[in-house]
Amino acid sequence: MSARKVIRVPSEVNAKQKWEKLQVKDGFIILGSIGIGFIISLILPLPQIIRIIFVASFPVMLYFLLLPNAEVPQKKNYQVMLTVLRKRHVVYRRASREELEERRKA
Repeated sequence: MSARKVIRVPSEVNAKQKWEKLQVKDGFIILGSIGIGFIISLILPLPQIIRIIFVASFPVMLYFLLLPNAEVPQKKNYQVMLTVLRKRHVVYRRASREELEERRKA
């Protein structure tokens, strides 16, 4: 009689497990951004209609940045964007045989 082995896998590995809700502190940050947008709009000389759009854009942008990412589990959109921005943008190319021989001699 052969028993099947059970291997325990951490929950972080399960890519199907996603959370789609904002946390309470995210809501407070979004609401606070309305005040920050209003204060900045008072400093800038903007017409009234543009000032309203400017103030309304702060919570909308923060809402999308603080949403959990659909592709990367347990990460928010701004965390994924920062990871992409910090990534090294080095393009590797294939070295020729002559270059490899020159490196060996040096």
